[in-house]
This record gives sequence, C-alpha cells and structure tokens, in this order.
Amino acid sequence: MINNERKYLEFIERNGVGKNDSVASSTKSYISYLNTVSKLIGEDLSEKNLYNENCVNEITNRLKGLRNEKSISNYKSALRQYVKMIQNK
Repeated sequence: MINNERKYLEFIERNGVGKNDSVASSTKSYISYLNTVSKLIGEDLSEKNLYNENCVNEITNRLKGLRNEKSISNYKSALRQYVKMIQNK
C-alpha cells in the first residue's frame, strides 16, 4: 500500500512525469510500481520509510534478486518521485 497515493498521482501528473512516454497510462504505472515494491518488501510506503535518496537505495537493494535490473530501475524512478513529493510538502 502507498500512503498518499492520490497526492502522489497528482504530483507526478502536475510535474509532467511520463508525458513523453508512449504508454498513455505511464503515470498509473508509477502507482503500480510502488504497489509492487510495497508487496515485495512487505511494508507500506510512506514518509516514514521513503523520505530521501538513502531510503530509495535501501529499498532497491532489498529488491535485488527478486526482480530483474530493468524492473528495479523502473521502481527506483517511481520511488524517487515519491521522495520528491514528500520533500516538496
């Protein structure tokens, strides 16, 4: 689960995330990525465990071996956008 999911979606849309992607629903892909990460690590994602780049690195390190590098790279992009949202509150 993602805390502030609606705010996150609004934030990435407002900041043009995915606007140049060929996939029409790329912003929703970011939500999907975060939900997948949450399930894989067995924790909700919130400002308590995802608030800076160190948190992003810690979480993505936990994903190694669970998913391929391309998937982890996608997850990392979504995680970084969540951090930006938290830092811009």
